[in-house]
Amino acid sequence: MDVKTVASIAKGAMDAVSRKIGGVIHAAMLTRTIEGAYDPATGTQTSTTETDSGRLVLASETPVADIFPDYVPGPSEGLAYFEGLTVLAPAEGDAVTAGGVTYAVLRVRDILGAGGLYALVVRG
Repeated sequence: MDVKTVASIAKGAMDAVSRKIGGVIHAAMLTRTIEGAYDPATGTQTSTTETDSGRLVLASETPVADIFPDYVPGPSEGLAYFEGLTVLAPAEGDAVTAGGVTYAVLRVRDILGAGGLYALVVRG
């Protein structure tokens, strides 16, 4: 018997959609910049970047309030779903690049709290 996880179900759903409808599932890169310590001797601050990849679908027909009832989105903000991450979990302040567009991650919800599918409020 195969044990199903949120990640495997999300992958199966994205695979099925991409087979039926072209151009809606995008390869995506999650990028997180971590600011390091400020060095007063040089006047510089170091930073490191971490990345992870997966797939993103923009949910243009789903109101943000369905997932984030306490958030009022601005005109350039929308809902997206991200799956396939293996290293990072998205966080507010991250960036997501998909389809040639970089989005700022404003809010994150881990669907079912299982770490396989994330709802994001993004600004492009």
